[in-house]
Amino acid sequence: MRIRKCIGMIPFKCTLWFLCLISFTMWGQQAAPIQLGNKKIPLTVFEKDYRRLLESDSIKSGNKQKFLSDYIDYQLKILAAEDAKIPESPAFIEEYQSFRKELASPYLVDAEKSEALVKQAYERQKIEKQLAHILVKLPVTPTVGDTLIAYQKIDNIRKKILAGEPFEDLAKKYSEDEISAPKGGNIGYYTSLQSQYSFENAFYGIDKGQISGIVRTSTGYHLIKILDVRPNQGKIRLAHILVSVPVNAPANLQVDAKNRIDQVQKYLEKGEESFDLICKNYSEDPYSKARGGELRRWYFSSDLSEELQNKLFSIQRLGDYTEPIRTNLGWQIFKLLDKKPLLSYDEMAEFLRQKVVTDPERSAIIRNSFMRRVKEENKVSIDSAAEKIAIERFSLDRTGDEFYLKMPLLKVLEKTWTIQEFYQFVIDQQKKKLKSLGYLPSISMSSWLEQFADLHSLEQEEKNLENKYPAFRDQMQEFFEGNLYSKIVDQEIFEKSLDSLSQQAYYKSHQAQFTMPLRVKAKIIDADTPKTLSEASELLSKAPYPMNKRLPDVSFALGKSELNDAAVKISQELFMLMAKNRDYIIELAGYHDASEADSMSDSRVNKLVNYLVKKGISSTRINEKVEGTLKPVSTSDKSKNARVAIKFYSQSMEDVIKRFNAIKPKSLIAEEGYYVKGQNALLDGIAWEVGKQTKEVNGRQVYIEISQLEPERLKRFDESRSSVIRDLQVQLEKDWLSNLKQRFPVVLPMEELNRIMQ
Repeated sequence: MRIRKCIGMIPFKCTLWFLCLISFTMWGQQAAPIQLGNKKIPLTVFEKDYRRLLESDSIKSGNKQKFLSDYIDYQLKILAAEDAKIPESPAFIEEYQSFRKELASPYLVDAEKSEALVKQAYERQKIEKQLAHILVKLPVTPTVGDTLIAYQKIDNIRKKILAGEPFEDLAKKYSEDEISAPKGGNIGYYTSLQSQYSFENAFYGIDKGQISGIVRTSTGYHLIKILDVRPNQGKIRLAHILVSVPVNAPANLQVDAKNRIDQVQKYLEKGEESFDLICKNYSEDPYSKARGGELRRWYFSSDLSEELQNKLFSIQRLGDYTEPIRTNLGWQIFKLLDKKPLLSYDEMAEFLRQKVVTDPERSAIIRNSFMRRVKEENKVSIDSAAEKIAIERFSLDRTGDEFYLKMPLLKVLEKTWTIQEFYQFVIDQQKKKLKSLGYLPSISMSSWLEQFADLHSLEQEEKNLENKYPAFRDQMQEFFEGNLYSKIVDQEIFEKSLDSLSQQAYYKSHQAQFTMPLRVKAKIIDADTPKTLSEASELLSKAPYPMNKRLPDVSFALGKSELNDAAVKISQELFMLMAKNRDYIIELAGYHDASEADSMSDSRVNKLVNYLVKKGISSTRINEKVEGTLKPVSTSDKSKNARVAIKFYSQSMEDVIKRFNAIKPKSLIAEEGYYVKGQNALLDGIAWEVGKQTKEVNGRQVYIEISQLEPERLKRFDESRSSVIRDLQVQLEKDWLSNLKQRFPVVLPMEELNRIMQ
């Protein structure tokens, strides 16, 4: 009726609109698809891919036809993969299912509930609460009797508090937390995500001076009191020097440790040596001393004892350090390396999200919320009559022919499960529990039924993800095609290009393509002054290059070649330098005093070499030298001559360059290698002939040494192999696509395609 009225009132405009609508609808329904052999690709699919790439700026106005060509080539390769039955291979199916499971994870949680818990955790992080608690413990697997006795005990304590007895006195008298009870229950400052969620909810639900109701956790029953509330202190990063002494050590050891830490403090106060160096020499923490005492983690106030919280968080300036502090490890001096306030929500969100989803109580809340929604959407129902029978008759003997076993018990969408299937589920789960725990925990049949319903509800939800979420369907399709493409290209191009016979054949038939242009082997040193150039030229005359890095000599006792404590300390530092700097080479020169056997020099060098090799340093990076009694360092103290001296060299010019540029930036530039025309402006400006020359360029002193001139020639196969493989792959792809277009003739509706790409 409305169309007739419209035509009657405005005949021309309405008729034109109607005809356009009809023609557009007919075009959408009848437009010829892209055809590759028998495969048809609807234009709607092409347009969707085209629009997506257009919006991402992957397609420009000038390369639309190239996109079409690449699109057809891509689809031909997908068709080839399907024709080769790749989607049916076990490996492909396994990869597809594995990816689907991973991709499905975020769709199988209540994201809204999860995000709410993350935001709650962040808001709670803004404050810290100092807590005291009274604990009545429960066994790991408490019985009903255990639970009742513990509850009555904590309830009696609560009544005493309500009657006016001081919380602190009751904590000292009744609390079963051995650490906090003597302190009136004080357990320090807490913020979110540092205790069980039920405990956290309790103390965030009350204010300073208030006492919570009875709180149940896996540890037992608690009463909590808020002693203080303060803003979040942020986090700090520390270094420390440790003089180790047990709390229960004898008095003489306690005095000795205190004297040593006081001496360390005096060295620090003098300021003649850095904290790092003093730490390396005096700290007894083997894990941190080599890196200057750095403790590789951030500390929140709640990570520390109350005493340490106050002392460490009160350090104001980076680099400042504390006085000696007695801890359970011994005597410690802490240095502040970094300090940060509470980060913003955006900065902390991912960290908090991981904490929330791995917290058992919070993750259970998220899961339960999700399962409620899933059960509602998937119309999950349990037949009440069947449920009653299933629960009552599980423990009865059965032959397997009982009528009730076939009764429908659970329904999810249109699929049902019987009582018999439920019983089998329970039996299987009980076997798993018995195998993993060694005993069968007490779980009610109602709980088993809830788990059974959750399992199948989740299964149906996961199976239905493509229908419910278009984004999930599109991502799975992208993975499917991308994986097909990758595997068929590997099979038809990359694997074939790695065949050595195919490479050799391609090289022989295209040898003229692989030429090595005229090139020179040259060393170029570019310095700011003649003095720098002279010094650098001498140091860089031949690799390995000498360095000015120094370590003390490794000293030995007279007549001994074993590494003593001091020698091990230097050897450890030497190992760390060698492990960190792969270009370093060392020369170890052994010496002995004239009063010792001649073999001592060699023996000492061997001990140090063996130490380094056992730690993983290659012997090819160690040059051994026996100097014997040459260069004695003392005539009065013979033990000083019993030593191994260390010299450092490097295979890398860069280490020599750093040496100069550390004093004055950009004072030295140096490089060495093979060069072709146009690769280096300095070389392009001189005649290419073997020889040395020094010249001034833009106010800088330049030394150029050409040691080898290599005329243009054909590359050997080993020199051109990477180019051969690359060119062979291009040829293989070209031949393959040509063959595919013969096998699967391409028919394109160009008029419609051009209309889409306008």
